[in-house]
Amino acid sequence: MNIFWTNRAKSDLENLEDFLIENWGFDVLEDFYEILERKISLLKNGHLIHQKYEDTNFHKLLITKHTSIIYEIAGNQLNLLNMINNFRNPDSNYKTITEK
Repeated sequence: MNIFWTNRAKSDLENLEDFLIENWGFDVLEDFYEILERKISLLKNGHLIHQKYEDTNFHKLLITKHTSIIYEIAGNQLNLLNMINNFRNPDSNYKTITEK
């Protein structure tokens, strides 16, 4: 399965990187990347399926207690759509992922 990062997901990840480095340091950033890579690998290999957003083809994969990634599977492609803050209002997160 191929992995595709949307521009929004890339931007979300860059913002998260900046936040983690500024507030917690490089060690926490490295730990985050290890978790992210492991979970994406499991997802890519078909070992994980998570909560589906109602009325969409989007799924939510918990990365850490603070962060989730929104994705969809289209054929043989795993599309990583964006990353969300799990402590944000769920309605705001839903609106964010359904905006074009």
